[in-house]
Amino acid sequence: MHGLVEFSVEVGQALAILLPAFCYIAALGLFVSSGWGFWRMSQPDNPFRGKPWVPVMGLILCGVFASFDRILTMANRTGGSAVTVALNSSLTGYTPATPPSGVLGATPGETILNIVTVFQSFFQAFGAMVAFFAIFTWWNVMRGVSNRRPGGCLVQFVFGVMLINVLQISTWLVAVFRTGA
Repeated sequence: MHGLVEFSVEVGQALAILLPAFCYIAALGLFVSSGWGFWRMSQPDNPFRGKPWVPVMGLILCGVFASFDRILTMANRTGGSAVTVALNSSLTGYTPATPPSGVLGATPGETILNIVTVFQSFFQAFGAMVAFFAIFTWWNVMRGVSNRRPGGCLVQFVFGVMLINVLQISTWLVAVFRTGA
């Protein structure tokens, strides 16, 4: 079990390092793409004929990706969580909290909470990456590149935010099942 926990922490740290790079590359790409789109809208062979919102939304999503940590923090606050998301490229050596009694708890609820606590760094980094890909997929749906529905992207974003808050959600679920309400 210890090796699996170490592996998940390493994967979580790798995702936490890659996410800011992906966000800034996407912001830069969208900025250039929207500038090109505005220039092409003045040309007679406009590729955005019938879709004049594409360059404008590209510029807006450029800001979203450039400030992605604040967007995720606002989504967490909207959901009632106190988790603050920070995207930084410094390697701080995050280690998840280890439960005092090991992974196996006295009750099944404690065991679930201990497991979620141990894997919390992976859940948070993976949830942020899921939210990133939800917004990026929404951009592709708007451009007509992807054949998905925009509502599916919203559901993917909400579940990404829920993965960031998995410890609070599991604590709440264990309390609800404990009381039987």
